[in-house]
Amino acid sequence: MSEISTVIITNNEASNIERVLLSVLKISSDIIIVDSGSTDNTLEICKKFPVRVYQHQWEGYAAQKNYGNSLTKNECILSIDADEELSEELVMEIKKVFQNPQADCYDLPRRANFCGQWISFGHWNPESHIRIFKKSQVSWNTDAVHEFLLIPEKLKIKKLKGQINHYTIRSLEQYRQKNDHYINLAAKKMKLAHKKAGFIKLYLSPAYRFIHSYILKLGFLDGYFGYVIARETARVAYLKYAKIKDVKDPIENS
Repeated sequence: MSEISTVIITNNEASNIERVLLSVLKISSDIIIVDSGSTDNTLEICKKFPVRVYQHQWEGYAAQKNYGNSLTKNECILSIDADEELSEELVMEIKKVFQNPQADCYDLPRRANFCGQWISFGHWNPESHIRIFKKSQVSWNTDAVHEFLLIPEKLKIKKLKGQINHYTIRSLEQYRQKNDHYINLAAKKMKLAHKKAGFIKLYLSPAYRFIHSYILKLGFLDGYFGYVIARETARVAYLKYAKIKDVKDPIENS
């Protein structure tokens, strides 16, 4: 089997880190933890496992992940978040595929666990991300809001069937706080890009996002949490534009 290195970035992930480590140890012997100053017992838990831990001051999601990539021993990297895990089906599939790899990157389906419930509908589904790639050809961008991989068009991508389990939200309070953080980052980014909030972005876009998630993508079949996800999606769509006017220009902050 071709060797795979794993990179996980952490900050106060004591409630998650053991679960993800137990899953990736089934397919990877070179595991890099990039920690940005955890104050809980994340690092103590990591010490129980055969992993390499590096402290690195927070520079953003992409920068942390690129730093971790630079420390790996192998060409192929699995990038996985601390609140995720490889399903047993995906573990077996990766083992089989990497007996004789035929692609440069691997696109992995992901399902979300929201407050203890698996989400099956809404705009989160179907969802997949390229998470296994060759470090000599692929890297993370430096976007402050949503990091993504920079992948040359010539590379061959294969989509697997097994899923990553994503334990994304533990409480409704955490969900709102997470969205509020994103709203502020997005507003700052759009301010720098000189974008303005027109009628369509402020009112029609949020309405469409709710209808798309809750009705068109059958989010109502997920019950109350399907409604909450659609409602929050609409709120984010509205506020990230509404808050542009509240962002101070860089010259005002100097």
